[in-house]
Amino acid sequence: MQHSKIAVVTIGQAPRKDMAEDIQQLREAGLHVHEFGVLDSLSSEEIATLSPSLEDSDVLVTLLTNGRQVKLSKQKLMPYIQNCIDDLHEFTWILLMCTGDFTNKLSYKNLLLPDRMMTNLVKGLHTELAIGLIGPEPEQHRTVAEKWQKAQFDVTFSASSPYHFDNQHLLSKAQQLEEQGADLLILDCMGYSTTMKNMIKDQLTIPIIVPREAVFTILKAIC
Repeated sequence: MQHSKIAVVTIGQAPRKDMAEDIQQLREAGLHVHEFGVLDSLSSEEIATLSPSLEDSDVLVTLLTNGRQVKLSKQKLMPYIQNCIDDLHEFTWILLMCTGDFTNKLSYKNLLLPDRMMTNLVKGLHTELAIGLIGPEPEQHRTVAEKWQKAQFDVTFSASSPYHFDNQHLLSKAQQLEEQGADLLILDCMGYSTTMKNMIKDQLTIPIIVPREAVFTILKAIC
């Protein structure tokens, strides 16, 4: 689509230095990409109020521009995400850079949701795969697993943060999931990169999907 304007929205702060190379590749492919962060206009004190309480069952993890990982309550963050999206009506597509379950929870016609894109992509590959999931933090186990279970997949989960990246730790978690019977490994957060995948893939016998890599490939295809 010629002259498409793409809004890439992180649930943290923009620009995302850890995604800079991939964003640049989109621009080099001819896409008119602009970055926005849901937390861009918030102070440190305001961001702190969005931290999950003990009662919060759906925790999101993102990165600030100072490189600090933060945990956020999805319930508390939702109005801020919707307000950010509402301000971007002049864009052709809005890509929300989070793999959390936002299907039917946000309103915008041309909103691209990685969770919806990824579950449908994997369904297109095979419907009876046992999926190994790795997310940033252990407390995300239930909500990440439920998202894939709703799509009718058998899943196992482990945690290794892309924002405190340790190659050996990620590899160890991936190998454990493979030993537990996973047919496919998904690094279920937009913080994981192709570079991280490439550092572990030769030591596994199962394929690995990185949502950022897959979603950006689809974005280039539709634009």
